[in-house]
Amino acid sequence: MESLTICAPFFALPGMKKECDSVVGNQDIILRDVLKLNPLRKGEYENGPYIEGFNLDNSLDYVFYFQEVEKLVETRQYENIYILFRAIFKPYKQETQHLIVGYYSVKNTDALEIAPGAYSISGTKGHFVEYRDCLDVTDIITGFNLQDSIMKNNSENHPEYKDMIDSWFNAIDKKENKIEAFAERSKMLRALKTQKDFQNKIKNCL
Repeated sequence: MESLTICAPFFALPGMKKECDSVVGNQDIILRDVLKLNPLRKGEYENGPYIEGFNLDNSLDYVFYFQEVEKLVETRQYENIYILFRAIFKPYKQETQHLIVGYYSVKNTDALEIAPGAYSISGTKGHFVEYRDCLDVTDIITGFNLQDSIMKNNSENHPEYKDMIDSWFNAIDKKENKIEAFAERSKMLRALKTQKDFQNKIKNCL
């Protein structure tokens, strides 16, 4: 059986003033849009890796709105499946970047539909890198007009994706794994979001 790598985008929390690190944590760790600040995001749930667990149980959950991902994972056709995460990230007062930030290995399993059109699967292993070790693939993503699309390394229509995705995966896999820092910042931001005045705390950060 072959392996499958799916390169999937998610909206990341935008960059803020460095002085706001004390409020929003280590900004070298690029997370999904936990604070729901991106106007382009869709759905009730944040799309992307929940490294702290969707239910804060430390499971490696991935919440997504791509039905194609659900169907691919459930086919049972692949020996290994990897989700390679591509963050749509806007640094503070800079242009948007598309960054490869990490991956999950996932089982051939049924995705859980947590809301109409929203699904969740859990990973068995995760590997995530900090900002300086991310791969900036902005030129490729915008050049192919793939800003909000998934890519597969076994695509019949786009065989050129294979070398790209495999090289991205291998490059990330060689970098230092900062997954504990990702989980720590995710938990911190989720706690911040529960505070009634959290928007006032970040209003001068963006």
